[in-house]
Amino acid sequence: MKKYLQLAAQIIRHGSLRSHGRDFQKGRMQSLRHLQEFVPQRGAVKAGNSQPKTPNNLIGQLAFIRNAFNSKGGHLSVSGLSYVRIPKSANTSISYAMLIKKYPLLAEQNPDETQINFLTDVNLQTVAEAGSETVFTVVRNPFARLVSVYRDFFENAGSDFLYADYLFGILKPELSFAEFVSKICRIPDRLKDQHFRPQQLFVRPYEQHGKTVVALKLEEPETIDQFLRKHTMTLVHRNKSRDAYRYEHYYTPELLEQVFALYRSDTEKFGYQAHYEALKASLRSASR
Repeated sequence: MKKYLQLAAQIIRHGSLRSHGRDFQKGRMQSLRHLQEFVPQRGAVKAGNSQPKTPNNLIGQLAFIRNAFNSKGGHLSVSGLSYVRIPKSANTSISYAMLIKKYPLLAEQNPDETQINFLTDVNLQTVAEAGSETVFTVVRNPFARLVSVYRDFFENAGSDFLYADYLFGILKPELSFAEFVSKICRIPDRLKDQHFRPQQLFVRPYEQHGKTVVALKLEEPETIDQFLRKHTMTLVHRNKSRDAYRYEHYYTPELLEQVFALYRSDTEKFGYQAHYEALKASLRSASR
């Protein structure tokens, strides 16, 4: 309850009822216009359901909040294999590998990263549709994942800011990393955007339905390659950062503890405790 009150305070102080950002439905419809053969029938409804934007985005915000409390999961399925999608954890690359296995002719279209992500959106299935197939996902060091989100959508934000309308626009592109962390720490996990939502929340619906989810680590590419080869797939790296950087440089000892508290469940569930301890020791040594 405390975080919901903190979120309400943020919305009152920094939010707006006006819609400022992109029309995602319209963008998806335009992006997939020439790729309709790879859009399933139910996905076509999702891709074409574009409503005109209005100055008041209250209805859209309420719809987002309602859906956040109705966890249905989200996976791509083909040939007895299901991939649970987790953004910012090699999602575009894994999704593309799954999509071209499902639609071999898609490779000839050479879709860009935006089209791949939109095609993934419209091909996702719910946890209730998962059968007896092998279910897997790819997870990432949560401390590195959060920096990647910040760099892509805040530090290098363009004119089309992704979070312009998220939760009434409480996130601004000019936020420092420390400010970004402070703000998302006060957002309940269920309402966190998919890019910085705890990874265990993507897996949980499948486990609650009795599914065993194989969690591969992004930091172990050989294991991922072996797993995909076993299922006759090859990983083509897409949407990789073009700029070399060290995620550790974004942290101070205080920030690390905030992020650890935020993603403690991911750190422990997926075995990233050693990464946390190593970064903690490094930062402590550097601050002396």
